[in-house]
Amino acid sequence: MGAKKVKPIKKVQKKVVLPPDTAFERVKKWAEKNSTTAIVGGAVIVVALLSVYGFSAYTHSKQARARSEYGVLASRLPAEGKGTAEDWGKIIPDLQKFIAGHNGTAPALDARVDLAKAFFEAKRYEDAVKTGQEALSLAPAGYGLRPLILYQLGYAYEAAGKPDEAASQWNSIRQLGVRDLEREADWNLGKISEGKSDFAKAVEMYRLALQAPGDYPPASLVDQKIAGMKGVKP
Repeated sequence: MGAKKVKPIKKVQKKVVLPPDTAFERVKKWAEKNSTTAIVGGAVIVVALLSVYGFSAYTHSKQARARSEYGVLASRLPAEGKGTAEDWGKIIPDLQKFIAGHNGTAPALDARVDLAKAFFEAKRYEDAVKTGQEALSLAPAGYGLRPLILYQLGYAYEAAGKPDEAASQWNSIRQLGVRDLEREADWNLGKISEGKSDFAKAVEMYRLALQAPGDYPPASLVDQKIAGMKGVKP
């Protein structure tokens, strides 16, 4: 698929060790110690603090547990370029189970990105598109993997036979100004235009690809594309 490699994640123990003295526990101990002398107003404040800190501690532990478990799951993902469609297919149920069990956490969003890739590599392109769109809708504006989601969606839409939707993803990548992906985005936009017999637009995008940084696609391949369309009538 050509998506960016997932950075290797060190294996961690499945058992999560939580901090013994969380903010919630400190406030709880204080409340228990002073319960006999606390006035009603003070009790209300304590309850409010318990609610705030308790929720914060719960959220933190939930996220930490999800990160720990996903570290183990992510280490089982096939290496880039080495896993077969069958290999990727085997990991799909585990990714789906993790997402269902940790929905709403940051690791669950990361898992959706990997699930979209797994569907693509397993040649389940419609599922790859659906999962990619779900990940995109859940990704906050500053989410670091947002360009990767668009990148994967571009290829998924192309493989699903939806060039217009694919072009929309590649254009979105160009608008983000991610220099490392511009060359490949322009290249794919050129191919889509060529497929529609819009040769003038295709040549324009191929030339932009040559000007963008990076080594994929190689300049020789782009030059071949441009040369092959010389003299072709639009």
